[in-house]
Amino acid sequence: MGAHYNFKCTCCDYSFSTSGPWEFYRNAKGKRKPFGHPVPVSKEAAQRGIYGLSADLYCPQCDRIFDVILVEFKRPSSESLAVWLGKCEPKEEYQQANAVNCPACKSTDLILEPSDERTLTCPRCRKGKITGIMDRIS
Repeated sequence: MGAHYNFKCTCCDYSFSTSGPWEFYRNAKGKRKPFGHPVPVSKEAAQRGIYGLSADLYCPQCDRIFDVILVEFKRPSSESLAVWLGKCEPKEEYQQANAVNCPACKSTDLILEPSDERTLTCPRCRKGKITGIMDRIS
């Protein structure tokens, strides 16, 4: 189940949003497409199955949002519940601890959701702290 998160600086007006994880499939040409949640968005999506999960993640080093694959499976799943219960086997490259990284700087310090353990200084004003809330869930 994916969610949307809104983040804002406590000092200036800087804000950004993240979201995910979201199911995806690959079309006949191998292009990644949104699968849909809670049901497939198309007949093609339903036929091809869920290939993996992606998310819009924030990279504090780049100060940008990136659409990143979190996991891709060895075999597509026709069962959404199997995906969310962790019953689908990830491809080798997604079995490593630091498999998900920023496509620009390669940092593994990416943010999806707010964390109580982590305080992020605003990359714009360098005075405030970034706080976040879950905006909605699907």
